[in-house]
Amino acid sequence: MDTMKSQLENFRYRADVDGLRALAVIPVIFFHASLGFPGGFVGVDIFFVISGYLITTIIAKEVTRGDFQMKNFWERRIRRILPAAVAMAVLVLIAGAFILLPYQFETLGKSSLAQTFMVSNFYFWQQDGYFAAPSDFEPLLHTWSLAVEEQFYVILPLILLSVTNIGTVRGARWIIILFIISLAWSIYGVAYYPAATFYLLPSRAWELLLGSIIAIVPIKLPKGRHTQSILSWVGLTLILVSFSSYSLLTPFPGLAAIPPVLGAGLLILVNRDTLTLPGKLLSLPPVVFIGKISYSLYLWHWPLLVFAKHLSSHETPLHLRWILVAASFIIGYLSWRFIETPFRKKSLLKGRQKAFKLFLVTTLVLGTIGTIIYKMEGLPKRFGKQLQAIASVKNEEQIVKDTKTIRQTGDLPLLGPVSNDKRILPVLIWGDSHAGMMLPLIRDLCQDRKVDLHYAVHAAHPPILDTNRAPHRPGVAAYNDAVMELVTQKRIKKIILIARWSKYCNASLDLRSPAITDREGSDRDPTEVFETYLTKMIKTLHEMGIQVIIMRQVPYQKRNPVELTFHAHRLDRDDDRLGVTSAEARAHHATANQIFDRLPKDQITIIDPSPYLDMENGHTRIHVGGLPIYSDENHLVARGSRLLRPIFEPIFDKFEKP
Repeated sequence: MDTMKSQLENFRYRADVDGLRALAVIPVIFFHASLGFPGGFVGVDIFFVISGYLITTIIAKEVTRGDFQMKNFWERRIRRILPAAVAMAVLVLIAGAFILLPYQFETLGKSSLAQTFMVSNFYFWQQDGYFAAPSDFEPLLHTWSLAVEEQFYVILPLILLSVTNIGTVRGARWIIILFIISLAWSIYGVAYYPAATFYLLPSRAWELLLGSIIAIVPIKLPKGRHTQSILSWVGLTLILVSFSSYSLLTPFPGLAAIPPVLGAGLLILVNRDTLTLPGKLLSLPPVVFIGKISYSLYLWHWPLLVFAKHLSSHETPLHLRWILVAASFIIGYLSWRFIETPFRKKSLLKGRQKAFKLFLVTTLVLGTIGTIIYKMEGLPKRFGKQLQAIASVKNEEQIVKDTKTIRQTGDLPLLGPVSNDKRILPVLIWGDSHAGMMLPLIRDLCQDRKVDLHYAVHAAHPPILDTNRAPHRPGVAAYNDAVMELVTQKRIKKIILIARWSKYCNASLDLRSPAITDREGSDRDPTEVFETYLTKMIKTLHEMGIQVIIMRQVPYQKRNPVELTFHAHRLDRDDDRLGVTSAEARAHHATANQIFDRLPKDQITIIDPSPYLDMENGHTRIHVGGLPIYSDENHLVARGSRLLRPIFEPIFDKFEKP
C-alpha cells in the first residue's frame, strides 16, 4: 500500500509519454494517407494504453487522497476533449454541406449525432467496418476511438471508487480480472464477431486497462540499467514491427494487438523512474511537440483526407496526399494553440459551470443539426434537379426482397406468375445481390415470352453447393441445399447463375467478408474450393437435365459511379473516362474468368457483359445519358441491367417441354 501511494504521489509530467503519443499518431496518419506504415492503425491501440495509464493515475491519486470529485474529473475531460472536437465537427458539417451528395450528407448527419452522444463506435459497428471501402469516405469515422475512450472514462471512476482501497491486492485483482476477461473476449471475438470486436469497449478495454495496471499496481522491474534498457528496446521493437508487418489482412485486435499494446506498456513502465535510450529519444523536443498536438492532429487529418477522396475522380494523387499531411500538421498546431490550450488552461471559459454549459449547449446544437440533416435526407435541395436526379440513383431499390427465408418458407418466390402454359418450364435466377440487380431485365424477358421466373437471391451467398464463408457466414451451404431441393420440386430446367464471383474465389482483403470455403470451413485455398465445387455442381445439374448459364461479373469500379458522375457534372469534368479501364476490369475478374474458361463447354453456357459495358476509349461505362448505371462500385441499377439484353435474349429463345 505504501508503495502504491508513493508511486502515485511521485507522479509527474513525463515528456517520454508525450513522445509515445507522437510515435502513435504519425503512423496512423501515414497509414490513412497510404504513404507507408501498413500497420499504422495500431497507433490507436498505443493511444489507448497511454490514456488508461494517465487517467487511472490521476483518478487513483485523488481517490487515495480522498479528494476525488466526479464533477472535477468531468470538467477536466470536457476542457480537454470537447472544444477541439466540436470545432472539427462543425467545420466537417459545413464542408459536407458543400461537397457531399444527399445520401452521404444524410449519413454524416447520423454519424455526427452519434459522435455528439459519444456512441460513434456503436454507429460505425453497424456500418461496413473500418477497413471496408464505404467507411473510407466517412468524415467522422475516426471518432470511434474517442467514443471508446469516453465510455471508458464513464466506467473507470466507478470501478476505482467501488474498490475501497485501490492500493490493496484486492483492488488490483479486480482490475486484472477485467483485463483478462476483455483480452479473452477480444481474442475470441476477432474470429467470430470482427466488427463488434474492433469497435466496442468490451474487446478494447484490456488495452486501456493495461495502462491502469501500470498506474496502480506496484510492478517491480528487474534491477540493472542494462536489463531495463533491453526491456525498453523490446517495447519499441514490438511497436515498430507491428507498424511495418501488419496489414489489412491482419485479424485485429485479438492476439495481433498484444505486441503493440505490450510494447507501449513496456515503454511507459520501464521509463517511469529513469529514462533509457528509447525513453530519451521519445523525450526529444521535436518528438514531444508532435505528441502535444497529437490529439488535434488526429482530429483534423482524417476529414482532410476523406474530403479529398470525395473530390478526386480516381485515387487521390500522391503529391496531394503529402500536401494534406502537411496541412494536417499546420491545422493540428493551430487547433492545439488556439483551441485546446486556452480551454484547458481556463484562459477561456473560466469556471466549472461554464464548462458544463458548453457541453450542454454544444450537445444540443450539434444533436439538433445532425438530426435535421438525417431526417431531411441530406437536404437534397442544396443542388439543382439534374444533380438531384444523379444522386437519387443511389437509392434505387431492388424489385424483390432478399430470399434468405427460403429454408423457413420451403418455397422459391415467383416473380409473376406470367405463364398459363404449364408445358413451359420455369427459369430460376440463382445468386447473390448481383443476381438481384439483373432481375428487372430478366423479368422483362420472361414477361415477353410468357415464362415463369423463380428467384433465389441472397446477398453475400455464392450460388455454389457445398460451400460456406466460415466463420462469418456458415449458413451458405444450408441455404444452397434448400434451393437445390426446390429446383427438383419446381421442375426447373434452366438456371442462370449470377454473382460477384471475384469476391469469393480470391483471398479477401476484408476480414468481415471472407472468401469461399468448403462446407467444413477449412483453410483450403479459396480458388481451389471455388473451382472444385462449381465444377461438381455444374456436373450434377447437367446430369439432371438442367441447362446452366453463368454470367461473368460486371466491371468492378474502384469508386462509386454515382458520386463520380455527380462531381463530373458539377465540376464540368470529362465524364467518359471516369470508369475503370477495361484492362483493370479484366485483371480484377481474371481468376474467376480463368476458372469459367476451364469448365466443360458442353455442360454450361457462359455469357459476358463486357462488350456492352466497355467503351471505345478503353474505359468501362458508368453512365448513360448523364445518369449512372451503377448504384455503387459493383451493382447495376435497372437502367444498367437493361443494357445487357442482347446477351440474355438467346437464352429465352427456346424452352424445353416436359
